[in-house]
Amino acid sequence: MKKGDFMDKRIIIAGIILLCCVAAGAVVLTSGSGPQEKAVAAAVVPAMPAAANTTSPQAGCTQVTITQTDGTPVTLPCRPERLIVANANAAEMVIALGAGDKIVGVTDSTLSVPYIMDKIPNATSIGNWQTPNVEQILALHPDVVIAYSSYQPKNLDQLLAANITVISLDCYKLDTLPADARAIGKLTGRENAAEVYARMVEDSVAEVDARVKTLPKQDFPGVYFESYTDYTAAANGSGSDEMLVSAGGRNIAGDAMTSTMKVSPEWVVSAQPQYVFKVVSSSDTRALSEVVASLKSRPGWNTIPAVRNNRVYAFANDIEFGPRAYIGLVYTAQLLHPDEFRDMHPKAMKDEYAAAYVSGTNTSVTVYP
Repeated sequence: MKKGDFMDKRIIIAGIILLCCVAAGAVVLTSGSGPQEKAVAAAVVPAMPAAANTTSPQAGCTQVTITQTDGTPVTLPCRPERLIVANANAAEMVIALGAGDKIVGVTDSTLSVPYIMDKIPNATSIGNWQTPNVEQILALHPDVVIAYSSYQPKNLDQLLAANITVISLDCYKLDTLPADARAIGKLTGRENAAEVYARMVEDSVAEVDARVKTLPKQDFPGVYFESYTDYTAAANGSGSDEMLVSAGGRNIAGDAMTSTMKVSPEWVVSAQPQYVFKVVSSSDTRALSEVVASLKSRPGWNTIPAVRNNRVYAFANDIEFGPRAYIGLVYTAQLLHPDEFRDMHPKAMKDEYAAAYVSGTNTSVTVYP
């Protein structure tokens, strides 16, 4: 046998052995489900990368950390692209900062707000803001659900159990409005717009605060500030109380231990408030003029200085709470101290907000008279 023939045969034999090994491996990988077969498969199949956890950034994502209204931080592995907003005030804030295209779901109450829904016509309902529908939320595949911090969903445990990420931002209280705006800006990638808005709010509040500080405390008029429900006073710690005190008013229910206090007609009459304010819910279909007329006609109220001097006012809730609360502050200060705030123009501020942030917000009456 020639040397070349011997080498050729060795190559052929080696090839046959290799083919047999490959065939045997294929049988192992494609048959059975026992531990040994799975172990072999794991040894020859490339491993998939491990899924990122909620605190580590994912490839191609921008990790974002924000501070919620209550001061607690939360970190998301990716900046969210699909938002459900279970908070009408936060929905307006998202739109104001130019990120309305990220909203895929809202609550039933938000669906009735035309100046919000005309910017997000494709957003669908997730039900009531207090108990949002878990199935409807999951069907929309949100990255994040934004809920109130002060009034968290009653079914929050169900949302968390369904692995739904919930962020708590109020976007309605005057003292936390700038911080909440900055959080929304960071969450949506609209940091610059949020900073411009937040500084505008801070500047407006600072201007009112500086003027109020020049007034003697005895010049702060007594005010009965009624919440949505009749004979429910906005008391210490409420958003209305905060605004009233900031505007240079004295809340006659300010000593209460809770943020709201149920009162009697006689209690209000005995306090003899110089002003009566009432915040009106968006679900109340009455004109603000009707609300004022109803307040003035309450039994025994004709003896109250506020009624005798025509100082009874109704506020729409969206000027009292939410992204435009800083304008509500100026309105309130001007009503209580007209001489000191004569040169501030809340109506013009409404128009500027509508032009720069959310169109349509200046078309309705927000304070009457």
